[in-house]
Amino acid sequence: MKMKFNWGTGLLITIILFILAVVAFFIWSSNLDINLVEDNYYEKELAYQEKIDKIRNLESFQETVKVKLSQGRLRIDLPKYFMGKKSEGNVLFYRPSDPGKDFTVPLVINDSSFQIIDATRLDPGRYVIKIDWTTDGVAYYYEEAVFNE
Repeated sequence: MKMKFNWGTGLLITIILFILAVVAFFIWSSNLDINLVEDNYYEKELAYQEKIDKIRNLESFQETVKVKLSQGRLRIDLPKYFMGKKSEGNVLFYRPSDPGKDFTVPLVINDSSFQIIDATRLDPGRYVIKIDWTTDGVAYYYEEAVFNE
């Protein structure tokens, strides 16, 4: 018996293939690991005005923070205003592609207003350096993306 291929058979095969593709896409997408950029996103969003104020405090200086990554060392230079002043804060190494590789080190600026941090533990790729500190009771914030090769 010879089966005749007509438009009804073609339509049925097309519908079956479409349903199989939709089911395969649903199974594939449900197995994806989707990470939010921040774990406590909403709390950080509410505190965003504080961050804006810290950035504005830093913009009042003519100089800016300089961040340089080379040969396994990260150098952070604060403006000359901070020279000899006691600054307290943290430096967050934020890895957007893998939150498990984020880490924080304390900001310990020397009398010349710079700090060198060992960056040999950084994997190759993009990091966002987020510096949050206070000096003389005034809060400051700076961030810059760096690429480790």
